[in-house]
Amino acid sequence: MLTTMINTLLPLFAMMGFGLAAGYKGMLPEESSAILNTFVYRFTLPSLIFGSLASSPAAEIFQWQFMEGFALAMLCAYLVAFLISCFSFKCHFTEGGLRSTAASFPNTAYLGFPILLSLFDGSSHAVIAVTLATLMPTLVLMLAIGKLEFHRAEKGRSSLHTLGAVCFSLLKTPVIGASVGGILWSCFGLGLPESLSLFFHDFGMASVPCALFAMGMVIGKSGLSVSPMDLLSVSVVKMVVQPVLAAFFLLMCNVTGDWLIMGILLSGLPTAMVSYLVARDYGIYEEGSSAAVLVSTLLCVVTIPATLALASRFGLGLA
Repeated sequence: MLTTMINTLLPLFAMMGFGLAAGYKGMLPEESSAILNTFVYRFTLPSLIFGSLASSPAAEIFQWQFMEGFALAMLCAYLVAFLISCFSFKCHFTEGGLRSTAASFPNTAYLGFPILLSLFDGSSHAVIAVTLATLMPTLVLMLAIGKLEFHRAEKGRSSLHTLGAVCFSLLKTPVIGASVGGILWSCFGLGLPESLSLFFHDFGMASVPCALFAMGMVIGKSGLSVSPMDLLSVSVVKMVVQPVLAAFFLLMCNVTGDWLIMGILLSGLPTAMVSYLVARDYGIYEEGSSAAVLVSTLLCVVTIPATLALASRFGLGLA
């Protein structure tokens, strides 16, 4: 088990480490990480998701028990962080919403794919699990953006117009668009020619090194300028509370085996960069979101092996 973890995770953390060194030392142009992120976000990741879903039977995609357990853990983590924000830090509900997003939105798109595809040897179930776990956090994003947009609506926009803006913003996201397209393709039983299936898979797998290297670069250029207690509360909810909640809810939903350990691992991934992008777009909690991404990503070097080691004690070791 220990050898498997080391052989699987070390190359992934090494890719991130090289990116961190490049970002810290300024070895590449300033815009390099943004270009890599755009390449992954708009091209390779949607290709991997669409190809995997379109070539999978519809019955394998709709893992309702997994989806229910994962979503409940995420929403409960959001609620815990929101209550802490309101009662301990006296935040306005808009800032509290963004703090809660940082504490419950896992980086499944950028880190979930490389980690689970390595741990589970490219399993199609791993791709589906990460895709579902990437779609589920849109519930949190809808909560955060909805609060902010409805707050703006108080200043002149109708609620119906606001709801439409939120839905349109989510649907035009490449990852969500590719997911919806892949699911529909599978449901209609259209199938993919082998050449196209290979293209989507091989092109999509470029997401692994590019996403990890770009993430490392972002961390290398980031800094910490936020209250330690603020950062601690967000990081603990994200990296400890949420995976514990995931284990509880997934078991309650009768999820077992690889799906259980995948759900726990995905719930315990670091804060997604999208939480910072939303905060920056609205000009609220920008530094806190950036710090949460940095610290939680560094913490995952410890928490992911610890999760796997703990899981093995309960008979959930990797196959």
